[in-house]
Amino acid sequence: MNGPERPGFLITRLAHLFRSRVESVLARSGSELSVEESALLMVLVESGQPLRRGEFAEIMLRDKTTITRQLDGLERKGLVRRKPDPSDGRAVLITPTPKGRRQIDRLLPQSRELRESLKRGLSAEEWQTTMKGMRQMMDNLIAMD
Repeated sequence: MNGPERPGFLITRLAHLFRSRVESVLARSGSELSVEESALLMVLVESGQPLRRGEFAEIMLRDKTTITRQLDGLERKGLVRRKPDPSDGRAVLITPTPKGRRQIDRLLPQSRELRESLKRGLSAEEWQTTMKGMRQMMDNLIAMD
């Protein structure tokens, strides 16, 4: 479908289609994770280090209350654990449990396949330009606050 440029429309449709595909990946893998929970757990595992709630909120562009609720769910499922931050007694670090890592390990092959499907028909340069453009648009919207 070709029409006039409407970034909001295209971004919304892309997000909807991507979410739908992620839900399919989760269902095929037998995961009980929501899309949001899987994204949090994926970010945590891929970071390779414990993260604070505020870091999640910044990465995910969500408020801390929402992140806390989602982390509570992951903790109840035994996929993450909270521990005091040794460098700041007020802060808590979130780490994946072995069960959480296994969950992501099961999802990674299909997740990578989904990521690669996004690149189909694009050269490496076009992909890099697309990613750079999306990051810039995101930064522009954040700067409006």
